[in-house]
Amino acid sequence: MSASAPRSPFRSVLPVLSVGLAAALALSSCAGGFESSSDASSSTTGGTGGRIVAALPTDPTSMDPVKTGSLVVLSVFFNTFDQLTKITADGSLEPKLATEWTPSADMTSWDFTLREGVTFTNGEPLTADDVVFSFSSILADPTSENFGYLSSLKSVAKVDDTKVRFEMKAPFSAFPRNTSLISIVPDQAYAAMGPAAFAAAPVGSGPFKFEKIQRGVSYDLVRNDSYWGEPAKLDAISLVPVASDESRVNGVLSGSLDVAQISPAQAESVKGSGGVNVQSELSNGVVFLGVNSTAGVLKEEKVRRAIGLAIDKEAIVKTVLSGLGEPATQMLAPSVEGFADGLSDGGYNPDQAKKLLAEAGYNGESIDFEYALDGRIPLSGEVAQAIQGYLSAAGVNVNLVGADQASHTLKVRNRQLKGIYLNTWAPSTLDGDLPLTDFYEQAGNNNYAQDPKTAGLAVTQRGVDGAARLDVFKELLTYSNDKAYFIPLYVPANNFAVDKSLAWTQRADGLYDFSAIGLTK
Repeated sequence: MSASAPRSPFRSVLPVLSVGLAAALALSSCAGGFESSSDASSSTTGGTGGRIVAALPTDPTSMDPVKTGSLVVLSVFFNTFDQLTKITADGSLEPKLATEWTPSADMTSWDFTLREGVTFTNGEPLTADDVVFSFSSILADPTSENFGYLSSLKSVAKVDDTKVRFEMKAPFSAFPRNTSLISIVPDQAYAAMGPAAFAAAPVGSGPFKFEKIQRGVSYDLVRNDSYWGEPAKLDAISLVPVASDESRVNGVLSGSLDVAQISPAQAESVKGSGGVNVQSELSNGVVFLGVNSTAGVLKEEKVRRAIGLAIDKEAIVKTVLSGLGEPATQMLAPSVEGFADGLSDGGYNPDQAKKLLAEAGYNGESIDFEYALDGRIPLSGEVAQAIQGYLSAAGVNVNLVGADQASHTLKVRNRQLKGIYLNTWAPSTLDGDLPLTDFYEQAGNNNYAQDPKTAGLAVTQRGVDGAARLDVFKELLTYSNDKAYFIPLYVPANNFAVDKSLAWTQRADGLYDFSAIGLTK
């Protein structure tokens, strides 16, 4: 399939809301603009903070934390369930249900001490048994979306009423961050209700509790007044699936939505509306060129290095992304644990690129450049065409091949790409271990090089922590740049349109955490 024609930098907003959003507003009898909720107004703590409506980019597949752990559902679970640890807005790690955690000397075992006095919304106390049940249930179900986060976990056991021990299959220094994605469910209630009934009426211990679930329409939450921590400032939240970029913008501009993620192409227009703020913060992801370093001319290191030097990343960010991002120097974003300060990728140097191509004996052989036409990377078509232009100017002949996101993802997972390809990685743990596994270890989806040195360093970082771990990351990321196994392009911003009356704090991962969000007036 050939590349699509360039799109306008701003596609006009549709005059009507999506079916899901319109239905949600009608059925829940609430809208944006912080209307009061009769159910929430009887709250006795935290003040009357009003009800807001926030857009989800897709409809979650389930409200069962044992079965599902997708990014979109975490925007619900972070508000309705507790996890052992918490990743803050800036990417740092802090206690949540666990007050402290301690590894064994070889990092093959972790002891977590639990907070006392926590109760679920059904009145049951949260105990070590619930933690063990939640993790064990996921370990026993390879089909769970959370199973991959626990791939290094061998077993979990109760030490006493306030302590849980996790045994690893091998040293794993990043484990505390992985626990930030596992929501704790009440073992007795879950077993008694069964997965389907629990997903229809979930019981958590977070700052909000479920008021009503209407699949595909809205997920209505109200403040949990028995919450162990600081009471939520908002009375209630309706989380509404709105898949269309245009509908999300339209909803915020009309006041039907109070906060929604938007594309970089829409940010400037929304800024000019007057009643809405646009907040753009660097994400936890890197958009990059994957390289099949075992195929054709790409076997030559100098050709791979030339490709990176030929691309003006800063210009792509400035023009295509309207400045909403920054050039990437490595395969981890600045907010991710393991990011190496001061690392260089060689920058933009087309003259050096041409020199390297000549030294490599490159004679204009065509290289396929595959990318998804839509989906995970906003403005992917424009980005691909810009890259093609830079490579052509340096003398590299690339053939653009566009596909739908599902087909492109399948090729990535099966390592079926023959040339270069556009991809992105944003670790939900905000730790470098997950992407390094995929980039540099033998089974990694993006690991064409199969270099034993990268695999060894990826394993080494799991057995050390602190400065020693960061040193390993830097060595690995520097080596990857030198070999040009990947071409890091840019770190995109997450862009949100937010009603000016909402005191909004944005997370690096772009997910929702309303536990401390309130109104400005």
